[in-house]
Amino acid sequence: MAVLHRPVVIRRETLLRVWELEGLGDTHPVIGARTKYVPMGLTGETNRECFRVLEELGLAEGETPTREFRVALRVLNSPIRDLYCYSETARGKVRFAAASGGGVTVGVQVDGDLVTLATAGENDLIDGFLSELPEFRPASIPPLHTTKQDFAQRDENHDMFAAKQSPEKQLEDAMKAPRLGVHQVYVGGRMSDGRYRSSKPFTVIDIRDRGRVVTFADPGGGLHCLPGDAGTLTKTFLATWQSLP
Repeated sequence: MAVLHRPVVIRRETLLRVWELEGLGDTHPVIGARTKYVPMGLTGETNRECFRVLEELGLAEGETPTREFRVALRVLNSPIRDLYCYSETARGKVRFAAASGGGVTVGVQVDGDLVTLATAGENDLIDGFLSELPEFRPASIPPLHTTKQDFAQRDENHDMFAAKQSPEKQLEDAMKAPRLGVHQVYVGGRMSDGRYRSSKPFTVIDIRDRGRVVTFADPGGGLHCLPGDAGTLTKTFLATWQSLP
């Protein structure tokens, strides 16, 4: 019976234990590393408790993870494509990701010691990821484009008599505005050589009274600030996958 088509909540230490038992190596960045040491003498008891919990959730049969759960773990371990985010709002900090491979998308959200897992179709990667971002209207601003060098020299090049602010000053103004949320997003995937690579971070910012923007630097030294609507974010993610080395 399919279980992960609906969200399943599991303690992070339980997930990390079964991850280790499956021999999957390093965990996904949003899940993080183990922080709880299990003495050798308690290993058997800990494993039995782990699988008891998993069986209650429909994720194991006896001391064997279900096929569906194993597939989900392996997609998280070695995704063809993934998106992951470190999010902070007034409600607190959460981490979430969407990873795809083998015809399935695995969504994961980490809130303190609790991990929520769910699966969807492989084509639901971006939509599933964006649905985890807190709702916030996109900013009604024109796209801003400049370079790191010009931004660093914005005060030196500032013309107080100009009809409108330079892109550099507009970007500075946006970055200094009060924020209601900040979401650090990474785009990753497995390349043709089989190796996994991830992008430098995009910063999605929820600016009070203005709306959501996405800012990022490109490999050529360009700086960009765009409205944070779903269409723009989708195009940005797709372009990033194409440009990963």
